[in-house]
Amino acid sequence: MLNLTHVRSFLTVIEARSIRAGARTVGLSPSTVLEHLRQLEASLGSVLLVRQAGNPHLTPAGARFLPLARALVATALRAADLIQRPHLAVAASSNIGTYLLHPRIAAFERDARVEVRVWIGSNMQAAARLKSGEADLAVLEAWEDTDGFDVTSWSAETLKVIVAPDHHWAGKKSIDREDLTKELILTGEPGTGTGRILREALGSVVARLHYLDGLGSTEGVKRAVRAGRGISIVMESAIQDELLNRTLVALDVDGTSLEKRLLIVRSSHLPPTASASRFAECLLEGPNSSSGPPVSPNPGRPI
Repeated sequence: MLNLTHVRSFLTVIEARSIRAGARTVGLSPSTVLEHLRQLEASLGSVLLVRQAGNPHLTPAGARFLPLARALVATALRAADLIQRPHLAVAASSNIGTYLLHPRIAAFERDARVEVRVWIGSNMQAAARLKSGEADLAVLEAWEDTDGFDVTSWSAETLKVIVAPDHHWAGKKSIDREDLTKELILTGEPGTGTGRILREALGSVVARLHYLDGLGSTEGVKRAVRAGRGISIVMESAIQDELLNRTLVALDVDGTSLEKRLLIVRSSHLPPTASASRFAECLLEGPNSSSGPPVSPNPGRPI
């Protein structure tokens, strides 16, 4: 088994480009660092460093080991952080983190006296952070079923068609699904599950929809819609300010219920006393919660 202290000494010498400088960095004597390197090379059965003109240089074996050494130390540090950190690490998709999560985080921090550090980004990135152990819990719009994780439905979010105030639909409350085929639909972040919802709700009409992808986020989509570049379909909670200020108009689709279930995802092995379990309960008791069953949907076609 490799000794992580020996691996760290190896990395320190490489970064400092000197045995003596590396030893000073880790607070050890040069002879101790040299012994660490000797034992590491003995464990691997290969020479990792050679000294030329007093400076250490990587051998081919050392060059191959270098990225692995960095990964080993990074993983060890992350494991220590996960076990010892006094805070709760939450990953959230951008829409949830931006428009819904902060009031619940504030309430939990006040009542549970636990600091919450929330990372907000794309749905796929938030899911990846949970799987890698960088987050204790994730709140997502879509999740690919993965062993070892529990998925709970948190909130049922209504999706709305949005248009600019001067759009020819602006005076309507709803449109026919066929009307959607005549407009350019602007999309932001991929992998949020909206495409799957549209296929289930609109059927064959979806094949005739026209998309403009790549606007990055709901904020980017809203600005493009306001500029008259097209229409979009977004969560109702994401447009409350625009509806209040009348900078966007929201419509329904006749005879169709467009609804997205937001998901709480956490490790299946968490005890009820864990901060992530307590935060999940806080979310489920809050005003956004719904009583839907546990679900594990695949994201479907990104939109």
